[in-house]
Amino acid sequence: MSPEALWALAEARQSFLCVALDPSPEALPAEVEAAAQKGDLAGVEAFLKKVIQETESRAIAYKLNTAFYERFGPEGWHLLAKVKEALPSGVLTIADAKRGDIAYTNAAYAEAFFERYGFDAVTVQPYLGWGALAPFLRYEGKWVFVLLRTTEGAPWQGQVWPQILAECPSSSLATIGWVWGAHVSGEVAQLRALRPRDWLLMPGLGAQGGEVQAGLALTPFLAVVGRSLLQAEFPGQAAQAWAARTWAWAGRIAG
Repeated sequence: MSPEALWALAEARQSFLCVALDPSPEALPAEVEAAAQKGDLAGVEAFLKKVIQETESRAIAYKLNTAFYERFGPEGWHLLAKVKEALPSGVLTIADAKRGDIAYTNAAYAEAFFERYGFDAVTVQPYLGWGALAPFLRYEGKWVFVLLRTTEGAPWQGQVWPQILAECPSSSLATIGWVWGAHVSGEVAQLRALRPRDWLLMPGLGAQGGEVQAGLALTPFLAVVGRSLLQAEFPGQAAQAWAARTWAWAGRIAG
């Protein structure tokens, strides 16, 4: 999916909503979680597919945090594949895997998420250097969201992220975006001064308590909302409300 196509979808739906389909213990209904702990993941699959159906008219992206699938063991990886297959066409699909190792190992991660699971995007950490991330960047048409400021990240992230940006390759077959937590959204102007048109993936909203101030140069961005939707009595209505909020935040465009 190209950045232009994602932007067009955002305009068509008047939304920058990215739904986080993360089956954490807190997000799942109690009876579904209890069954899952006994090895029965059918309820988890049905629950997540229902959320997809109710939110797909307002979301422009879906993010699956692999950790909350991995916790179920081998069956969890199978669940990940089935949920990925249930996602609607034409939206950006993100494997929130936060991978980052030497290049040789990252090549296998890239093959897994881009080729085997068919995700459009993957989240990665840059602390082994851009050379290590090269295997991800070789996939034309894919996206790589690089961690810069994470929701519960250590304070030192505030000092090192400019160096990460400074060393970013000048060319990449994949689209490079940035993970920038809502808890530090007030500092996003510093990033936008350097990268005014790059897409941001912004976690930390909703249940995690992150807030976005009016007038920030966020656009283009993906506002990640998970538990606030999964725990809602009517996820479709909640998605509509969140979509409207994210569209209102887009009133100011960077650059």
